[in-house]
Amino acid sequence: MAGDDASPSEPSEAARAALLRELYWAEEATPLGRLDTQRVRDGLHDFAAAMRADERLPIPRGEPNLASTSRWRRQLKLRVFRFLRPVTWRYDRLLADHAELTTQLAERVQAAEAEIARLRAGSAAREPNERERR
Repeated sequence: MAGDDASPSEPSEAARAALLRELYWAEEATPLGRLDTQRVRDGLHDFAAAMRADERLPIPRGEPNLASTSRWRRQLKLRVFRFLRPVTWRYDRLLADHAELTTQLAERVQAAEAEIARLRAGSAAREPNERERR
């Protein structure tokens, strides 16, 4: 048959693409529960900066929905995106505002964690002295 030209050890492009797609979706993201407050704050800060930059761009960097293997489809997607872009600009600004507020909250949590650690250290230092007095 004409389709049997490829050897069984060489997967077809469609099968390879399907496997890559499954691996992408099966990949686990960074467990957010394991991030410390500083990393969460830094990530939020970076996200807010990216959203602020994107709100000024007619086409956001790395927009995945505009990719296509066909040139005419890519151009069509780009034209539709440019036509609808004024609608989505507001959401970039709102996302950036939300990320900045959350960054400020993360900074306060960081300060609270530092204060709790300082109070615990002070409490642990006073505790042996109180036992000696009894």
